Amino acid sequence: PYTKSLIACRPPLSGRLKKLPVASDFMKVSEDENGSLTVVETKVSLQQILDNHSIPSAAIQQRLEQLTAQPPILEVRNLQTYFSKNNGFWNRSKDYVKAVDDVSFSVYPGETLGLVGESGCGKTPLGRTILRLIEARSGDVFFEGKNLIDLSEAAMRKVRKDLQIIFQDPYASLNPRMIVGEAIAEPMRVHKIYDSPKQCQEKAMELLQTVQLEPEHYYRLPSEFSGGQRQRICIARALAVNPKFIICDECVSALDVSIQAQILNLLMDLREKHNLSYIFISHDLSVVRFISDRMMVMNQGKIEEIGAADQIYNQPQSAYTQRLIEAIPKGL
Repeated sequence: PYTKSLIACRPPLSGRLKKLPVASDFMKVSEDENGSLTVVETKVSLQQILDNHSIPSAAIQQRLEQLTAQPPILEVRNLQTYFSKNNGFWNRSKDYVKAVDDVSFSVYPGETLGLVGESGCGKTPLGRTILRLIEARSGDVFFEGKNLIDLSEAAMRKVRKDLQIIFQDPYASLNPRMIVGEAIAEPMRVHKIYDSPKQCQEKAMELLQTVQLEPEHYYRLPSEFSGGQRQRICIARALAVNPKFIICDECVSALDVSIQAQILNLLMDLREKHNLSYIFISHDLSVVRFISDRMMVMNQGKIEEIGAADQIYNQPQSAYTQRLIEAIPKGL
């Protein structure tokens, strides 16, 4: 049962699902009188799960039409981010690495835009430039009509609560000396979301439950949690300031397939509950196809193509995208 669950946790290549299967769909753990635990296989087959959670193509198309009929929440226009190689005389730069090279696209409210490409193609610099964690060389980033590139530091600080990021490594994302409840409550205090420390604490405990942890976990240190639990804590911290837009930067790539499925399902549920907009960055096309409404393929700092996730997956126009899809292991 456990092996079956591991195989089934990967997003299937044969269609789109509302949610991914997890280990508990295939097995349950029973305890006898002596306290011994036994894994018992459930009677649900993988095919039954796929049949019950599959999404018709018409529903996918209808959702995409509804999303793109709205004014965009984010517009990126001709964005450029260059890094100097520092190889000139006295380290004066002669050459630049064009990490983001004249990139333009839009994201709509409630949409997940998947961003895929090989390592080093510019995915992470693009995400961080949008949030101004890296300053752009040129271009514009409009969030709800405001050009983030032109904002002062003070004005940008006010907007930051609406724009959050979930990083790849859940082990490096949390202060090891700070209990996780304080890590979640800290952004609320910085942005003055609530009036009192008690309100921040109560909200942090509520967020722990939102990401399927327990309120008593508030007082524990990050070292007491697994990688998947730490990533849930990072998601709770991102939600602490009631954001409208989240960049998920390879946020499931460091997790095993069973935990990855749980985090992907959680992100989908939170998107529907809070009407969040995501840019979901990954090198894993099958994961991006599962969670995304549209997909954007990046190569050497440029956008190769952008369109409906299923359309790009099934009918890629770019030779680069075709090579990426051909490289996916064909299992399910």
